[in-house]
Amino acid sequence: MADKIEENIDDTLLKNQISENEEKDEDYKTEEEYRNEFLERRAEIAKKTYNKGSIEIEDIYAQEYINQCENAVSGDVVAQDLLSYWFKHGNPAIEENIDLSMQWLFLAGSNGNSHSITKLALFLNYAYDEIMDSDYIDDLSNVLYISQNNYQSIFGKVICFYIVDDLNIDALTLAKTKLYKQEYNQLSMQRFTQSLNRVMPHVHEFFRELIKSNK
Repeated sequence: MADKIEENIDDTLLKNQISENEEKDEDYKTEEEYRNEFLERRAEIAKKTYNKGSIEIEDIYAQEYINQCENAVSGDVVAQDLLSYWFKHGNPAIEENIDLSMQWLFLAGSNGNSHSITKLALFLNYAYDEIMDSDYIDDLSNVLYISQNNYQSIFGKVICFYIVDDLNIDALTLAKTKLYKQEYNQLSMQRFTQSLNRVMPHVHEFFRELIKSNK
């Protein structure tokens, strides 16, 4: 099935690729709204498989994988989150791949999907603590109105942005990556931890510059 997907995905994505310099504006959405959209999309796809045989279900998910890749490349952050979920758990058409799952999750987070950022809470926890314990946190709180309810989404988006940049994560490249199985293990997560350590000085500098520009 992976070969069948790869035969079709290149042409589909190239026909719908958006210029790297073109930005897509979206209205602000809450974490709950992003989560609901994620669940609704999963339900819509599952509904298509009702009363279908295993081969038909596999074909449906193969086509939906291509569809969601197309959406993700076009800037759809819910599609990016859904692809991360599929690669974490697998589906009838694709096997689990923790590396691709994490990359899609960071990409969605960098684009402001707060539901994706929440999924990264455990991974980013010590980075959040580092920012909260910084010497500039009071000034930053005054600039960004940071509270217990929003600090993860605010800090997480910035951290994800820098990790995406550090690892050169790109939606089109991810969508065209050859499918393979990679189960969760410490070694596979190591490069993301190393990236987080590399980008934290840049994150701190970003926030310090933000404070300066608002004085």
